[in-house]
Amino acid sequence: MARLLLLAQATVALLSTPTLAHIPRGVNIKRHITELESHYDYIIAGGGTSGLTVADRLTAAFPSRSVLVVEYGQLVNDTAILQPAATVPNPRYAFQILSQKEPGLNNRSFTVTVGKIVGGCSAINAQMFDRGSAADYDAWGDVAGEGYREAGWSWAGLLPYFKKSTTFTPPTKDVAEKYDYTYDMDAAWGGDGGIQAVYPPFQWPGEKIIRHAWNELGVPTQKEGSGGDAFGVIWFPSSQDAQTQTRSYARTGHYDNVANRSNYHLLVGHAVNDLVLAEASSGEEQWEARGVRIQAVDGKNASVITITSDQEVILAAGAVHTPGILQRSGIGPKDVLGAANIPVRLELPGVGQNFQDHAMTNLFYNLTTNIEPNQMSLFMNRTLMEQARREYAQNKTGPFTLSGGNSGAFLPLSTLSNNSQAIINALKAQSPSSYLSNTTHPTVLEGYSHQLEAMKDLLSSNEAAVFEYPIGAGAMVAFLKPLSRGTVNINPANPTAEPLVSYRTFTNPLDVKLYTEGVKIFRRLYTTPSAKTLGPVELTPGAAVQTDAEWETWLKRSVSPSFYHPVGTTALGPKSRGGVVGPELKVHGVGNLRVVDAGIMPLIPGTHTSSTVYAVAEKAADLIVKDGRD
Repeated sequence: MARLLLLAQATVALLSTPTLAHIPRGVNIKRHITELESHYDYIIAGGGTSGLTVADRLTAAFPSRSVLVVEYGQLVNDTAILQPAATVPNPRYAFQILSQKEPGLNNRSFTVTVGKIVGGCSAINAQMFDRGSAADYDAWGDVAGEGYREAGWSWAGLLPYFKKSTTFTPPTKDVAEKYDYTYDMDAAWGGDGGIQAVYPPFQWPGEKIIRHAWNELGVPTQKEGSGGDAFGVIWFPSSQDAQTQTRSYARTGHYDNVANRSNYHLLVGHAVNDLVLAEASSGEEQWEARGVRIQAVDGKNASVITITSDQEVILAAGAVHTPGILQRSGIGPKDVLGAANIPVRLELPGVGQNFQDHAMTNLFYNLTTNIEPNQMSLFMNRTLMEQARREYAQNKTGPFTLSGGNSGAFLPLSTLSNNSQAIINALKAQSPSSYLSNTTHPTVLEGYSHQLEAMKDLLSSNEAAVFEYPIGAGAMVAFLKPLSRGTVNINPANPTAEPLVSYRTFTNPLDVKLYTEGVKIFRRLYTTPSAKTLGPVELTPGAAVQTDAEWETWLKRSVSPSFYHPVGTTALGPKSRGGVVGPELKVHGVGNLRVVDAGIMPLIPGTHTSSTVYAVAEKAADLIVKDGRD
């Protein structure tokens, strides 16, 4: 991974120029509150992956209704964003929040990286555009309970939205044969959405060697991983335009081409502080959302103004920032609100709880007989770098068409582990309350107990990945099925500051035991005949780490709690299970208010989450449009 990041940084330095990369035709970009209307039909908090998707669909469905998107970041024209190899986010385009000290990771703190730009995380991610297994999404309906799977919160219910969100361009016959690309149009693709997906026209020669090495360990190759079979060795596309070989993200797919719609306003450089609530006049809701209070982010004493909504307020600020909007509005756990001296308008204990991400770490190997060319030879050889630069500029081919990666081994627990049944038995013996905070609300605890039941099935399944080994990204191991749960809550000393983020990684001790299985499997990879041809010499952790106890010690000091996939803080589910939103993504107890971002995922799927967020947003847009027409 370190090698890939160095290459990415070098690529950015060579390719970035001060020229503008993409400028929308419309004149509806707003930078000051004086440019706004006093009210809109729909207000969307967050102009990222989900927010821009929903705004695009609503402005198209209702030409006579107005939509305002409020985005903290700016509309940035920068060639580095569009360049596929630019996988290192510029700090200017991301929030740099420092997590709380993590007790399971030797009390280390970590940077919480989420997008701060029009396009959100889709503008700064590594463009790895895959989906989880069918079992991962079926578990959502099981965890949420009666009525949720029937409402489409399952693989069968989400597959049409995965397809709708994306236009997949197959590789040419020559490219497919050269790199052994496989895909299944009927099972996974066929949509015409604004987000483009493609297999790039280049892979490093070493890619085939590592894929074969996994096969030699007994891991099968799937023809198509995005059709519900995301286990084994799979190919997956990049979120990338086939014609220009540039990043395809929420801005290019859902804003630039529709920015001239007269009913669409995008306000940049502003934060949504909280909601304007009024007592509900009838029905089951106690409150109704009537608007938002917003504030410019670059002024120390910027005025707070109110913008009202005639239809709905839609929260799309992401799993890290949506909980704060709710909590500052008096919606959330009573103890969190009380500590911040915020009057409780609606006790909703699940807001900001159930936080999940994929932990990751890297082993490091010196490949003494690595095949040429490779990432490092390109980085070290200026002539090769210049050749690659010219090839990309002239033909849109070569190494610069690569993003974060297009291939990986996604392994269920039982695939190569001899300890899978012992770990599952230990999970069955756990009490749900054993490793959650002692202040956890009973309803959140009830929801977690249903999650553990689902996790037992997922850990036992041969069709649900627990570990990911990205091919072409160094010796990385990502942990896809965490049992630990974190929190994202407002800072009681300053509720409008960045939230207090606690991953709580490894607070459930079975997680570090699971992860130990994953890293041991990776070490076996370099004992295969194919991998041995690369002359691997393990540098980290090295020969000193052999026993499970030694692995656990090493993991606690080497693991990062985030693969940049934060989810779960406004989860699907009934209030009785700590849920925040119902099957139509409406916030419990509040009319005219929905959440449409990654926070609604009750369990994190075993995949990079970008394509799943698009699918959720497409489904959310259909729900909102349906209600708007009734």
